[in-house]
Amino acid sequence: MNLVKWDRPDPLEGLSHIQREMSDLLDFLSSSPQIEGYVSADFPPIIVSMSGDNVIVRAELPGIKVSDLDIQVANDVLTIKGERKAGGESAKVTYLRRERNYGTFARSLVLPEKVDVNNVAASYKQGVLTVKLPKSPETKPKQVVIKNS
Repeated sequence: MNLVKWDRPDPLEGLSHIQREMSDLLDFLSSSPQIEGYVSADFPPIIVSMSGDNVIVRAELPGIKVSDLDIQVANDVLTIKGERKAGGESAKVTYLRRERNYGTFARSLVLPEKVDVNNVAASYKQGVLTVKLPKSPETKPKQVVIKNS
């Protein structure tokens, strides 16, 4: 068996070319203008925390009216739906950069605990929606009394 010298400098050279092409494509897609009426899947940004016997969900929703929001809890899933309206901009405006999306959105998340859906409360202040979800009584620890026999 004879050894044959490979005349190509790097057998993986083609892969680095593909990597550069994909990187260029992703850069292009991330800098493309937003599609009208579309809000990305991670909107609104949320924070989920626990405080005592409550699960607290905070969602950043600047510029959205309370009347344009819908909050539902079913099967341990919280869903926040709404719409950010485009506003009264003139049709003659040419945007150079537009990072604020508008349109309808829906964000659902599985809650970390079972909650009492009859006592869920929500408030909206300065563009932040706060949903307070009390834990279900069955998830709270119960003290077991030991009887003398």
